Formats: sequence, C-alpha cells, structure tokens
Amino acid sequence: MAKDIKIERNQSTILRELNLILQREFPDCEYLNSLTIHEVRLTNDMSHAKVFYSFLDSSADQKAVQAEINENLKEIRMILASKVEMRNVPELTFEYDKTLENANKIEEILKEIK
Repeated sequence: MAKDIKIERNQSTILRELNLILQREFPDCEYLNSLTIHEVRLTNDMSHAKVFYSFLDSSADQKAVQAEINENLKEIRMILASKVEMRNVPELTFEYDKTLENANKIEEILKEIK
C-alpha cells in the first residue's frame, strides 16, 4: 500500500518535471518543445518508466519525433536526475499515446451513425 503511494507520487513528479524540461530546456529542437506528456508508468522497482506523449504539431511525422526523442534521451534523463529527488532515476521509454486519435475516430463513427 505504501509502496503504491510512493510509486504514484514519483510518477506524478516525473510527469510534471518532464513537461517542464521539454518546454524549457530544448528551445532549439524542432519537436521536443511541442511534446505533451500524458502519463508516466513506473515499474514496481522504479527502474523503468514508460512515458506516454503526444505532440501538438499535426503535420509532424511520428518517426521524426521519435528519432529526436531518442537523440536527446540521455540529456533528458540527466536533467531529470538533477530535478527529482530519487536514489536512481529510471530508464525512460517514450511511447506515442494513441488515445486521442482513437477518441476522434470513435467520435467520427458516432457522427456518421446519427
């Protein structure tokens, strides 16, 4: 129970800090400053974090965005380590969040049915 609370607290801290880091620390990057982090899921041992993101630029290629994330992943993790108070900063894995696209598709289908 207490461990669940600690994991949730760390998840929300990482989420908040990652959003701030991506907005402030990478002004010259093409895509990173337009990313929005929706959710962070930590493993039980807090060694890995799955980060779900979306981006505002609809014309952006998802592969190009992922490539830019992978280029700067080490620097993002280093900045995160200086911002959060954790013994070990988890390995970050960024995954594109498709829930908004799925919700839009469902909404379009419902409009067609009406």
